[in-house]
Amino acid sequence: GEDLTIPTLTAYSAATLKGAGAALDESEPTYSSITLGAFKYGLLIPVAAELVTDAGFNIESHLAQQAGNGIGTAVNANLTTGDGSSKPNGIVTASSLGVTGATSVVGAFTADNLIDLAYTGVDGLVRRLPGTAYMASGTAIGAMRKLKDTAGNYLYQVGIGQPDTFAGFDVVENPNIAVPAVDAKSVLFGHIPSYKVRMAGGLQVASSADYAFNTDTVTYRFTMRVDGDLTHAGHVR
Repeated sequence: GEDLTIPTLTAYSAATLKGAGAALDESEPTYSSITLGAFKYGLLIPVAAELVTDAGFNIESHLAQQAGNGIGTAVNANLTTGDGSSKPNGIVTASSLGVTGATSVVGAFTADNLIDLAYTGVDGLVRRLPGTAYMASGTAIGAMRKLKDTAGNYLYQVGIGQPDTFAGFDVVENPNIAVPAVDAKSVLFGHIPSYKVRMAGGLQVASSADYAFNTDTVTYRFTMRVDGDLTHAGHVR
């Protein structure tokens, strides 16, 4: 649970053209860092002792699976839009603003908007990194899916056994990103692995028959400690 510091390179050394025998200039790279803590998420599930005994199936395993889903839902919400105040700094909050402006009263984006986001919002070096993709909600992806070229061909490519793509880049669905609307940050593009997630110990499961002893109830506790932040704001827009 101790803070974890991750160093980041923010500027490369700069080379200059020199003549024969000329002294070379010093040019140091610039570094920064992000610090990841361990914010705790959790829940309790009380279960009657009779149900634990008579369930006829592995109820503890089932509870762990569905509790993991519940915690994962809460964690993903903060890893997406958290403001960094006593919670993770979400990827939407941490990213730089790319292309803005609505093309209709409902804030619908065009294919050109999405292409501009990829090719004017993000540096070419970032576009070539493995893991670079669009990220959007199901509603936004549905809008992307309907975009066509002038010949009426859909621009969105549905993958069979592989990720869907748009403009040659993978598309990742995230239900916690805003739906398309005026001034909404409804589509992200960039190097998704630049957003670092730290899990301190994974999902922890414990049970107690003493917590609610007077009701003959077994209480299951599920906790997870997580933090996340973006190493470079310019890697995702």
